Amino acid sequence: MLDLHIGDLVLVRGKGIISEAIERVENSCYSHVAGYVGHGELIEAEGLRRTGYARVSKYKGCADVFRYNNLTREQRWRILELATYSVGERYDWWLDFIEFMRYTFGVIVPYREPPNLRICSNLWAGIYSDTDIDLCPGIKYPTPKDVSGSKLLTYIGSF
Repeated sequence: MLDLHIGDLVLVRGKGIISEAIERVENSCYSHVAGYVGHGELIEAEGLRRTGYARVSKYKGCADVFRYNNLTREQRWRILELATYSVGERYDWWLDFIEFMRYTFGVIVPYREPPNLRICSNLWAGIYSDTDIDLCPGIKYPTPKDVSGSKLLTYIGSF
């Protein structure tokens, strides 16, 4: 097992029909982003439930880990605090549609994100942004593909 650190991002290659559709539309090998918060647990925003905890083992065999190597101890604790605070938020299906329009038709639809609604990738990009780290400069609502392409992240390994 990899030595995971708080704040590591776990990018998932999906197995279901929705995951495969996301990967196809984005032309990406990833459909989901979760973040490591310690003790073998991730926090994730997932479509059919509120933002919450999941065991790392949930994604065994279909996930890659990426790390921002310059996180300070204080930033790691801030990431943990922000991620924990997000637990219970609802999934933003409308933003999924907005991203579908962006990738499929190249159309940027005006959108103002409601409070407490998230998709997986903008949850974690937002947490990093609130820690003064812009993982995806110039992209307001990043997708898993955008996060995986961040020049600030380093591939750590697969599990």
